[in-house]
Amino acid sequence: MDRNAFVEVMNEASGMLEAGLATEALARLTAFDNALLTPPDPKDYGWIISYRFRSAFAAGDYEQALHLAEHGPARYPADIPPGTLATMYSMAVEAATQLGRAETAVIMADRCIELRRSHGEPGEVLMAAMTACTLLGDIERHDLASRYAELLVAEGAGFDEYRSYGYYAVCAAIEHGVGGHLIDTLRAGREWLSRQENEFAREALDYLQKSPAMSDPLAGHGPLGGPGPLAGSGPLEGSGPFAGSGPLAGSGPLEGSGPFAGSGPFAGSGRLGGPGPLAGTGPVGGPESLAGTGPVGRPGPLAGSGPAGGSGPLAGQGPLAGQGPVGGPGPLPGRDPLSAPGPFGGPTPHPTPDPLLSPGPPPAPGPLSAPEPLPGLGPLADLGAGAPAGAATQYLPIPGAAPHTGPKQPPAEQCSGGEAADALLEAQRPALAASAYRALIAAAMETGKPDPLIMGKSVLGLLMSLIFDNRVSEAHAVWVDEQAPTYLGVWSLENGQTSVHDGIAYNLVAAFLHSLSTGDRNASNHAVDTLMGRSVDWAFTNNPQVVPAMLNTWRRHLHEIHEGEPAPEYRWQLGQAEERWGAPLPESGLYWMRPYRWVVDWV
Repeated sequence: MDRNAFVEVMNEASGMLEAGLATEALARLTAFDNALLTPPDPKDYGWIISYRFRSAFAAGDYEQALHLAEHGPARYPADIPPGTLATMYSMAVEAATQLGRAETAVIMADRCIELRRSHGEPGEVLMAAMTACTLLGDIERHDLASRYAELLVAEGAGFDEYRSYGYYAVCAAIEHGVGGHLIDTLRAGREWLSRQENEFAREALDYLQKSPAMSDPLAGHGPLGGPGPLAGSGPLEGSGPFAGSGPLAGSGPLEGSGPFAGSGPFAGSGRLGGPGPLAGTGPVGGPESLAGTGPVGRPGPLAGSGPAGGSGPLAGQGPLAGQGPVGGPGPLPGRDPLSAPGPFGGPTPHPTPDPLLSPGPPPAPGPLSAPEPLPGLGPLADLGAGAPAGAATQYLPIPGAAPHTGPKQPPAEQCSGGEAADALLEAQRPALAASAYRALIAAAMETGKPDPLIMGKSVLGLLMSLIFDNRVSEAHAVWVDEQAPTYLGVWSLENGQTSVHDGIAYNLVAAFLHSLSTGDRNASNHAVDTLMGRSVDWAFTNNPQVVPAMLNTWRRHLHEIHEGEPAPEYRWQLGQAEERWGAPLPESGLYWMRPYRWVVDWV
């Protein structure tokens, strides 16, 4: 195989995936694969196969993706890093459920769990089990999902959210008439469940205490009341800011030594510690700080949250879908973050960039990622002013090629965990994403030297997840708490320790939270004007197509603050920006930017 051609094709495919051109990437890789006349190096061929898999998955060709994961390549041996291979198996669970092949989904889940377990990563095992449990439950195969619920309960000691979710899924199996053998398991967990503070545990305990099925195993086999217990709809709050600390599924190459001997089509293949960002301390300088990108003064309490507290948890649950968090004439259409079709509002559908790009062959999207584009996503290639046009291209560190030099990267395993959390957020699983970001913050703090980029991006993702999960009061409490470790993330976001793209994304979050304050309206108006003004200025230069969505968002924030149309003096800055745009502004929901990828390529 021509090595230069291989590097060129892989770079092309990476760029296509980043641009959301999964079908084109798949065609390019397939043509290159079919043209190979002699067996290539197994490690190189492993990257071709893994990229074909993730391209097929992203393109919605679940049949091809599942066949590659289930049977392996048809022509030549492929050596795939264990972490990448485990991610493929986990994604194949979703491919199988999309095709209605529940038994095959179980086979893929078991391979993933076996591979994760062989490397001694209990958090990875539990995340894989929860993924399988969720996806099988989504297609009403609670009989098969229950085996993973049992695993979560049995092996979840020390991982309270996973274990609580296991009990929650046990309730679903019992309610659907396929979990009679689990009734004693649920009863035995009564005392443990009563000590937990997260939503899944509360729901399971309530079911245990009130369901007729618990007094008569043959009764009550109808649907479980309320949201489906496997829908991932309840918050994984945990008992503190760092609930859960295990690595996340889909977190990329695992560290270790020696080859992995598995049972799937790639048995005996795989290499440990595959290419990826080098561990390091992360940027401490970074680009010029977005001066004042964070809170412009500390806001007052959230609307409807009771007396001002400042740093303590706020009462209330934030806005419900379809209604505004502030009393008065009511919200504008699309004001609530959940009223848009996807979690990211905006006027123009964009191709879905790959959310998990990093130097080296990136891990595939998380097992719960959605293949369809979400409306209104700011493209990941927004690198800020002065970035070269081709800066988004990721060059693979192919053995024998010229070494890549660049800024020191954050710890690779933490970047991979962040990418997996971003995939959960994009897949509209905000409760699970919030738990994943908290786990990442905990893991970073446990090192004794938390990386500023990891902390900043984790807090950004956490705030967005809580907002999208209708837990706005909780997001506000995280944002204003200057004593918790999350404050390190807020500091990083406000002091240039992340990309400019993430700085603007944080501005949008901060402006939203300021708009909900019941304190001084003048101060809230000024904060929103400052934050949205910076964001719109950036968009005019770097991404003009999102300017209308940002202007609409700005207008809605002012409408929220003033409980209706603000007086002319309060919308002067917005008016100046609207005149600068000079075109009609169609109605749209709130605009949110997808977080930037977990790599330092913007210094």
